[in-house]
Amino acid sequence: MSTTTRAKNAIALNFEKLEMTTTHPFGISYGTSEKTHNVLVKLDYQGLTGLGEAAPAEYHNESQATVMAVLDTFAKSDILGDDPFAIAEVSRRMDKAIAGNASAKAAVEMALHDLCGKVLSCPTYKMLGLSNLQPPITDFTIGIADPDMIEKKTHEAVKQGYKVLKVKQGTSFDHEIIKRVRKAAPDLPLRVDANGGWTPKRAIEMSKFLHENGVQFIEQPLPKYALYDDWKMVKEGSPIPIYADESICRSNDVARLAGAIDGVVVKLAKTGGLLEALKVIHTARAFSMQIMFGCMIESSVGVTAAVHLASLVDHLDLDGALLLSDDPYLGAVYDDGYLKLSDRPGLGVIPR
Repeated sequence: MSTTTRAKNAIALNFEKLEMTTTHPFGISYGTSEKTHNVLVKLDYQGLTGLGEAAPAEYHNESQATVMAVLDTFAKSDILGDDPFAIAEVSRRMDKAIAGNASAKAAVEMALHDLCGKVLSCPTYKMLGLSNLQPPITDFTIGIADPDMIEKKTHEAVKQGYKVLKVKQGTSFDHEIIKRVRKAAPDLPLRVDANGGWTPKRAIEMSKFLHENGVQFIEQPLPKYALYDDWKMVKEGSPIPIYADESICRSNDVARLAGAIDGVVVKLAKTGGLLEALKVIHTARAFSMQIMFGCMIESSVGVTAAVHLASLVDHLDLDGALLLSDDPYLGAVYDDGYLKLSDRPGLGVIPR
């Protein structure tokens, strides 16, 4: 835990480790884990506390240790100032102070949004002018495991009432994974996420097999730093849409891959916060791309922050908290496919 107050009316930054456990070991092409190594941020201001969460990923060059170090640097500086409504300015200061480290910055920025909402007794989505918009339903992810466990987890997901499934790929037995999922869920809509596990040739071959099995689209078939021409080749060779996730962090990345992909995946842990996420969304719309809002394995703090922007996108993959066995917070509540926000102020997240 670290706490630093710069002046009487300054915003105080507190942070601590947030480690949680998934209901099942969660496998993707990068590896399998059972624990999160996130960081909880608390911003204290005039008797109010704003919450934020950093969900670092090694493939984005972050870890719990780097987040803690960055937050400690911010806490010892005057970056936060004394005005919680100066969110854009604080984001600019954080970017100027240190490059990258998006999940650490996202935690601070979402906590500022939470704090502002609490100051005004208003939910974040209303402060952003997003009332009366209907978000899409969220999917539920089936992580990589042995085929028998894949089938078991799919049966559980169907029994629990999930409406759309996202299936992780990038293994030597990808066909078998899809067959087992389809055996347990013959009629549910499917999406596939390869997490950069395929070559362009493999991606095109898989796209045809996935199309035959009713898959809606493929997320991140190629490695994070794949060339534009490789993306374009896969897009042109695939009968189903191609979305980029790890390759798209900020709005300039959308412009860089325009014409070579069909859609983008937005995540607060990649953009550095809600403001840049809005830029990514608007840039994608300018290029006539589809948009999915995703998340890491996060508590209801990080997931609920994303739900406040959910009405602006076409698809949701905000199941991070649903995959946990010990989420310590209550925020957006899953209800028949939808993640529903409360009218509590700010992000609307409270301890369980």
